[in-house]
Amino acid sequence: MTAQPDLRQLMADTRLYPFQVNWLVQQVQLLQVDPAFYEQAAFLDQRAIQPGTQGAWFTFEQLQPMVSAAPPRRLGLIFHIGHCGSTLLSRALALADGLFSLREPLPLRDLALLWAERDLPWSPRSAGEILDGAAFMRALWARTPAAGQTAVLKATSFCSLLAAPWLARFSDDRAVCLAMSPQAYIATVLGAEGYVVDLLGGAKPRMAGLSQATGAELVPVHALSPGEIAAMTFAAELVAMQGADQAAAGRVLRVDFDHYLAQPGPTLQAMAAHFGQPIDEPALGRILANPVLGRYSKATDYPFSAEQRQQRLRDSRAANTAEIRKGLDWLAAFADDHAILADALAAFGYTTDDRTGQD
Repeated sequence: MTAQPDLRQLMADTRLYPFQVNWLVQQVQLLQVDPAFYEQAAFLDQRAIQPGTQGAWFTFEQLQPMVSAAPPRRLGLIFHIGHCGSTLLSRALALADGLFSLREPLPLRDLALLWAERDLPWSPRSAGEILDGAAFMRALWARTPAAGQTAVLKATSFCSLLAAPWLARFSDDRAVCLAMSPQAYIATVLGAEGYVVDLLGGAKPRMAGLSQATGAELVPVHALSPGEIAAMTFAAELVAMQGADQAAAGRVLRVDFDHYLAQPGPTLQAMAAHFGQPIDEPALGRILANPVLGRYSKATDYPFSAEQRQQRLRDSRAANTAEIRKGLDWLAAFADDHAILADALAAFGYTTDDRTGQD
């Protein structure tokens, strides 16, 4: 990937994608891509790269004049708890003419990890420098293929810890915070071994964010059971979302995934309107009829329905009853001690009753 792209149209469209950043030396790798790159990718990371993709590295200093000269653009964000339909909703929104979706860019994950360690002695960047880096990348992510569109960036789940500082820094941005009930979440992640491994991999930034937001002294992750790890993960994400709402009143829309499944049309219209791009009824009908919404959103070659999801939840609840109860007990105890979690649960209308959300 050594071809030198033409930078003259960098800010005019999305044909040059900022794939990854070396934050220590402030260099960004730009790839030459076409619209299918964004449409197909569930994750804008190594899995999205096709053989023969061309690109090159540039310093921030080289690109800053073009970035600074570009007109300001709106940016929408989707923060979520993980495994809660965020990719599906991102794909659905991308079917609207006024919206352009990006899913889980690598540099945003880097920024979240840097933010989690911003106050530690070995942090290479201060909080202000991290947000300056976010501003640089934000300008690139806010570009759209066509005039008049709004880009909507779906974050990786642990990036929710960036939601509050992001919305406080970028006062025109709006966010959707997507979740599902703790009962459904814990059953979902305990129902697949790979999901539990993912929770362990993301425990460090989530625990850092949860501790910073609540002042809690958390027990080591190795001392938690799988259900408790799932509950801690859920708590970290919901607390981060509550912080975002406190930082940006009126610019955060809470969405429950099961509410979307029950009322997909009104939910999509509410999200699109929140991002400043209303969907009319004819357009909504076309979106809901698109077959991609009946596929597994992370690998669209495979069908996946709401009924299949419910069956997986039933199977997990039957197999993991004790661990689900442990997780809900952990969550209830933490909410008793930390009002911000209790407030976050109440804002979504969630409880820690293990009967809620079951068939």
